[in-house]
Amino acid sequence: MLGKVMDLANRKPVRRAIDLLEPQDGQNILDAGCGTGEALAQVLRRASCTVTGVDLSSTMLAATRSRLGSQAILMNTTIEQASLAPASFDAALALNVLYFCGADGAMLKAIHRALRPGGRFVAYVTHRDTMERWPFVSAGLHRLYTENELRMVLEKNGFAPEGIAVHSAPVTRGVRGIWALAIR
Repeated sequence: MLGKVMDLANRKPVRRAIDLLEPQDGQNILDAGCGTGEALAQVLRRASCTVTGVDLSSTMLAATRSRLGSQAILMNTTIEQASLAPASFDAALALNVLYFCGADGAMLKAIHRALRPGGRFVAYVTHRDTMERWPFVSAGLHRLYTENELRMVLEKNGFAPEGIAVHSAPVTRGVRGIWALAIR
């Protein structure tokens, strides 16, 4: 049930992220924090790719497996601990997961390492100004971002400034999102 609610709430951010990713036939694409597999399903609708989903939640991976069957390689772990060969992916997604990126940047470093030179990384987060109004955020478990903060964390963890494009836009009334495209 929670997965269906998440898919509905994230429909516009996921669609825009896949537009930025521009999946192409034959590419190897990683979804770091794949959740229910909705983004991977959209990637596969657009191009014939090899897709890998990583998620720590076995419940979310079960939803992805149910949705995609054998079309996806699935890993039940964190992106930092996943066995990903260096320079093995053409593109990677991180949608609604950078909130959990530690100060050491291990999550982003792992994604950067897994991308081939010229590989594309697309991230989505809800804007700090929106999230600060949500009660569950007060527990302090989420890293919040403005456009500049997202750009800075990408630069700090290996992405060159000239290869980063960050923009924000309304997702719904009262919710602003931030999308980033970074080239390795």
